[in-house]
Parts: sequence; structure tokens; C-alpha cells
Amino acid sequence: MIRISKYLIPYIILILIIGFKSELIIGFIIIIIHEIIHLITARILGYSGFSIDILPIGTTLKLKELEEATPKEDIIISLSGPIGNFLIALTSYFLGRYFSNSSFIEFCNYNLVIGIFNLIPAFPLDGGRILRDILNIKLIYKKANKIALNISIVIGYIFGAIFLMGLCMERLVLDFAFFSIFILMISYKEKGRIAYIIMGYIIKKKEKLIGRGYLENKSISVYYKINILQLIELIDKNKYNVFTVLDDEMNMIGVLYEEDILNGIKELGNITLEELLESYEK
Repeated sequence: MIRISKYLIPYIILILIIGFKSELIIGFIIIIIHEIIHLITARILGYSGFSIDILPIGTTLKLKELEEATPKEDIIISLSGPIGNFLIALTSYFLGRYFSNSSFIEFCNYNLVIGIFNLIPAFPLDGGRILRDILNIKLIYKKANKIALNISIVIGYIFGAIFLMGLCMERLVLDFAFFSIFILMISYKEKGRIAYIIMGYIIKKKEKLIGRGYLENKSISVYYKINILQLIELIDKNKYNVFTVLDDEMNMIGVLYEEDILNGIKELGNITLEELLESYEK
């Protein structure tokens, strides 16, 4: 399924008015090839079901099962697009030199720019996912995501600052304005959805268990006075989490499973783990 952003048409009209017609067409062709490379890599790794979102800053591929990928698998999928651009650039360069054709050299330069740009550690670019995945190898998903999003937001403001500096020097750099707006919009949106995203992972784990036949477990001891949302932040999206609840004296007062957490937040709201355990005793 292909979905087009409502901001795309105004952006295209603006670019055409400025006069970047050929650059726009070539850029979108390369970006679509970039996303197809992501898709092929994901299919090789066993993931299917996708949609392509066409945005003013390019396109993003959304795989239905991609969020179930391990950090290492996601790094491979995310890196495949930029690496594909670099390989195409290398091929275009040698073809351009061999045939003495400037069009190949131009195509090489476009691929280099798009490949490098996508490695910027900001969302929704590949670099944002890669940074989060690298952090997620050592940190819990919530913390890794928070750090990556904060870096993404800083980069969004840097692009905005570059645009404003261009205005002060009487140079209109509209692309930086759009990059800034979309990076900040997507980063802040993701930041506010983190708890719901993790809850979504919990729901999908049943399908993952049935499909693969197994799930790795992760056991964590937690303090009984923290609330459910604080507990959700500790959940590892790639493992089945079991929480041992301890009191002030480090005595175990109960065990909570992922289903208990979902049922608790839906039926009772954001209560403490102590209150959640007490509700199951009634």
C-alpha cells in the first residue's frame, strides 16, 4: 500500500516554482530504489507485509512485522538502503568514466548524497533506527529510544538553525526548513507514543511465539511502589518479561507477567504494583 503525505503536493509545487524539476524526479527515483533495497533485505530475513509512505523528505518503508526484528536484524535492514546507494554510486561512477558520460556521474553524486543523508541519526531516516538499534543492544528499548529521539530532535533544530542562518545571509535554503519540520514532527510524535508502542509489542508477542515456536525470557526484580507505566518502560520488546515484585525488605510479594500488566492498565489505570497485586487477591 502506498500512502502520500498531505504535505507532499505543496512541497512539489514549491520545488517546481524554484526550478529544481530534474533534481526532484531523479531524487524520487533514487529514494524509491533505496526503499526497494530495504524491502528485499527484509524479505530475505523473513519479514513481509509492507507499505510505503511518500513524504516531502523522501519515502519510508513500513513493514508490518519489522518491529519484531531483533536490533541486529533491524541494523542490517536499515543499513541495506544506504549501502545500496553507495554501490549504485560506485557503478555509476565507473560507467561515467568508461563512457565519458556526465549523466552517470550526476547519478553517482545523487546516490552518494542520499546514502549519506540517510545515515544522519535522526527519525525517520535510517540513521535514527540504526542509532536506536545500537543502543538497544546494551540498553532497554525505552532508554535506547529516548536517547535516539533526543539526538534526532537536536538534529532537527540544527537543520532549522541552518535555514535561519541562510535567511540572514539572504540565501533561501528551503530544504533545511522542511527537513527540520519533519524530523521534529516525527521525533516528538514518537516520543509521546513510547508507552503505547511497547504495549503494542506485548500484544504481538503471542503471534511471535506461535510463529517461531519459542520466546526468550527476561526476569527482572522491581520495587512494589512503582506504577504500571514505570514498569512498562522496563519491558524488552524482543523477550517475554517476568517481573518479581519486592517490598522494602527485599521480600518477594508476587510475580507479574506481561498479560497482568496489560489487563491492569486497561481495567485499573496507572496504579502501583502493590495495588495491582492486591486487586488480584480480591
